[in-house]
Amino acid sequence: MTSAPSLFFVTPAYGGTSVGGLAVSAERIVSHLASIYSISVITPSELLPPSTYRANEIAGIEVIEVGKAGETKLFLQFLADVIETVSRPQPEPLFLGFYCNSLAYATTLAARRRGGSSLLFTRGNDIDLDLFAESAFAIHYALSHARKVFCVSREMEAKVRAFCPNADTQYIANGVVVERFPFQQDFRPAHHPVIGLFGDIKQKKGLELLLAAIDFDRFSLRIVGRLREEASRLLHGFLSLHPQARVSQAPYVHEPEALLAQYHDVDIVCIPSTHEGMSNVMLEAMAIGKLCVCSAVGGARDVIRDGENGFLFEPYSAESLSRALARAQTCLRGEHETLRRQACATIQEEFSAAQEREHYLQAIQVICS
Repeated sequence: MTSAPSLFFVTPAYGGTSVGGLAVSAERIVSHLASIYSISVITPSELLPPSTYRANEIAGIEVIEVGKAGETKLFLQFLADVIETVSRPQPEPLFLGFYCNSLAYATTLAARRRGGSSLLFTRGNDIDLDLFAESAFAIHYALSHARKVFCVSREMEAKVRAFCPNADTQYIANGVVVERFPFQQDFRPAHHPVIGLFGDIKQKKGLELLLAAIDFDRFSLRIVGRLREEASRLLHGFLSLHPQARVSQAPYVHEPEALLAQYHDVDIVCIPSTHEGMSNVMLEAMAIGKLCVCSAVGGARDVIRDGENGFLFEPYSAESLSRALARAQTCLRGEHETLRRQACATIQEEFSAAQEREHYLQAIQVICS
């Protein structure tokens, strides 16, 4: 590599006020790349008027916010123009589209207009759901013309290749900053184990399935995060019919210390998603030594070895989820320490942020050489 290129990282979500795993992963991967490269983040802002943008700084990273108000097509056209404009002083910029949707399309198109290369990061809903929406053409264009497509799970890599056979894919899993989520030494399971559901709770997160599967005579449920409107209505309706169900709620927390405390308050972390990329919640909870019960989709299939470091169940099956929760409860009543330590070891040895950083830096070095 003759000289390190400047990177322009385009993401739908970034910064402490953003909710959900996408923003968390974006910040983590930007920090990896910023250790070697000059990098600028470009992200939409609902607070700015259309056809305007501004630059500020978040934790030492230049963040360029682009006004999202107005028609989608006008916003995307303006975004592509901004990408070209802010990258113009750099002789050989590299354009990174984080989450492969219409923003990645604008990023890839802007890169080609500049005569540069784009790299894409597929994350979850982009490949699982958006392929069935009007944005499918834009996603296909972006995948077809990207220099490299990083896939966060092996399942996702297979889906990308099925949709776009000429895409140049590479599997790189999410990583967790293990120092922020140390193993919980003083763990004592509750008599009625507390099941934790964390994150941005929308339809694909499987709340309806979880409510159908839980035996509330044996478990209680704690929801930590933001309930989307449809999930809020679902929960309200369920509690109206089952007022005896033990369900508590806590708001979304971004700070690692506050999130760690919420993890410590549950016995089992459940991820009942119908589709998933590589869940940050799963990796964080396993690092702490929580028993994770996950739908056998996406990254869970790469991380969890059923019965050894966690529990898997068949997606869409309340009966299978109920059985997995019962297995986790049996484990809590017995030799849970072995499984907890194996979960922690899996993250430290295979899915740490340090390993994720090394994989991305090596991949980009090869691309730029």
